[in-house]
Amino acid sequence: MDLDERVRRLRSLALFASLSEERLRALASLLEARAVEDGSAFIVEGEKGDGLYYIVSGRVRVAKRLGEGGEKDLAFLGPGEALGEMDLLREGPRSASAYAAGPVELLGLKSAALKGWLAADPSGASIFYARIAEIQSARLRRTSDEVAMLYDLSQLLVTPQATAAGLLTHALHRVTPHLQGTWSAEARLYNFFDDELALVARLGPAQGPDAPEPAPKSTAEAAWIDARTLRLTLRSPKSLLATLSFRADADLNDSAQSEAERTLGAVSRLLTSALENVDHRTDEALRERLRSQANGPRI
Repeated sequence: MDLDERVRRLRSLALFASLSEERLRALASLLEARAVEDGSAFIVEGEKGDGLYYIVSGRVRVAKRLGEGGEKDLAFLGPGEALGEMDLLREGPRSASAYAAGPVELLGLKSAALKGWLAADPSGASIFYARIAEIQSARLRRTSDEVAMLYDLSQLLVTPQATAAGLLTHALHRVTPHLQGTWSAEARLYNFFDDELALVARLGPAQGPDAPEPAPKSTAEAAWIDARTLRLTLRSPKSLLATLSFRADADLNDSAQSEAERTLGAVSRLLTSALENVDHRTDEALRERLRSQANGPRI
């Protein structure tokens, strides 16, 4: 990748967008190209941070270790996004790990190289650090919104729901207001006997006809229908359960799509468990009625 292309990529980042051409070219010359294989970690939680990475191509999974073992996915990032900005502000251990989700190409900026670049322009350095603070503040607001959404949804899920349709209806009204921007949503419940999906809930403008839809053949848990519509498929180990469709009021870039997919993926996993519980209670109630009828008085 030549210097002009590196300058163009740096300018696409909010962190560097306001810099002069001269300063950008000086910074671009310090970038180091790196290729990462699928599944490999290039940032490891607990290790000392050494700088920022810009994603040229591919997708990156960011995850944090859990106290009881395993990891929790925090984000999926795509081309044009950066991670590790906080390591440009402080020296310390990484707070999360980053893995290549498929082949990934990166441009790295070492903390030591950045410090030398900032030392050459002290007045620009203060603006640069202020911009990092703004970006981190925006991320914290998004995280707070997600926490509020999951808490609101959890309050719904601890209350037994009479029907699966009722659960999905209430869930759309709990989730959609917490999403960034304006969204519409639809929920369709799987009908095993007809092998089709029936519309049971809608919030905002219609995304399709009211008539039942054929069951999806793909097993993908999430798929972007277009640049603003995400389809989530909820499945138990035994069967398809439902689909959810969320549509933004405008096209989303790769970063916004990754963020929405991660957030709504967590919602779909919670609702999958809740739907399984509704089905279990329904089956138990049916079996109890059948037992009562079998053991009832004979005429």
